[in-house]
Amino acid sequence: MALNSTLSTILYIVFGIALAFGVNQGLGFVLSTDMPIVAVESYSMVPTFYKGDILVLQGVPPKDLKVGDIIVFSTKEQPAPIVHRIVEINDDGTFQTKGDANSQQLSFEKSIKGGQVHGKEILIIPYLGWVKIGMVEFILPNITYVIIGVVILIFGYILFQRYRNV
Repeated sequence: MALNSTLSTILYIVFGIALAFGVNQGLGFVLSTDMPIVAVESYSMVPTFYKGDILVLQGVPPKDLKVGDIIVFSTKEQPAPIVHRIVEINDDGTFQTKGDANSQQLSFEKSIKGGQVHGKEILIIPYLGWVKIGMVEFILPNITYVIIGVVILIFGYILFQRYRNV
């Protein structure tokens, strides 16, 4: 009986992950972006939004972006996508951005090409991004300990079930 329950739980987890992946891909298609949902990972845009908030993005042609738009872009200088506000559009069509809470621009923010932009923010969902941040900042760096803990819990549960029925 315990094995059947454990297998059922594992199947629910796998189904949940597949569903989340499918929703993300579907939203990406509908919103015309490769990155429809982004978790904010810093405080650079306070008070507009905070670390742990989720942004929903809409893919927008670079020509439709304007000063004041909040965009998400990637750069080789930073491993995670960056969420900042457009503060200027250069003569060559590239963008300059800055975080609302930052006192000055970072060096890589002065010439962002349209191809680096994933999309423009269209919706902010507070706090939900902490799930992703928790995974990335706490669970993944300590994955060995997490696996050992899960194994101990599973074996403890199995032993408890076995000796409870004796």
